[in-house]
Amino acid sequence: MSHLMPELLSTWSWRLERVRNGRTVLTKGQAASARTDLLHDRSAHPADYSGYEEEYATALDALGVLAQQANRSDDLLSVLRAERRSQDQPARERYATAPDSAGAQRTSLAAEHDRVPTGLPEALDQWVHRLIRYRSGAKIIAPIEAARAEIRLRNEADLNPGAYRNATAAPYFGRVMRELGEIATAQRPGVHISRRGLHRGLTDDSFL
Repeated sequence: MSHLMPELLSTWSWRLERVRNGRTVLTKGQAASARTDLLHDRSAHPADYSGYEEEYATALDALGVLAQQANRSDDLLSVLRAERRSQDQPARERYATAPDSAGAQRTSLAAEHDRVPTGLPEALDQWVHRLIRYRSGAKIIAPIEAARAEIRLRNEADLNPGAYRNATAAPYFGRVMRELGEIATAQRPGVHISRRGLHRGLTDDSFL
């Protein structure tokens, strides 16, 4: 090969590898723009892409998948803006995220953690266990952290569907995505308002 990989293709090949490894995230808008840029760059400089057809096709395919992903919130900046607005109501935010003031005895979570099967993708496994602790009140997850995790997991699942959408992982992936979406929009799973006030509890105490 007589020339280096085109700069734009090299950049996006590197970024997509980071997405596959869970080290960064791409929104659907970013992926769509990147795919369009690559198409235009190759059209303008076809000779530069000679010998890199496989890398080019791989990048286009991956960006196409990410451009179609069904993220609940595509724009992290909108999440940041929402988080800043929520700072105008600090009392409500503390009330929504603080551990139970009643000081009720937490039940042991060991059995619930033990029920999580081995072999889940690493990022999914981490969030399954974090959400178990979150629902018990032992862990606080900020909305922006949940939004980033939601997009990261969606990226990974779209690029590695066999790992995330098999019979074992798919139910956990679905629930993790649902709960992260609720946290990202400040709708806390397992916390309900009744005439007696705020209390925790799921109709099913297990993760699934």
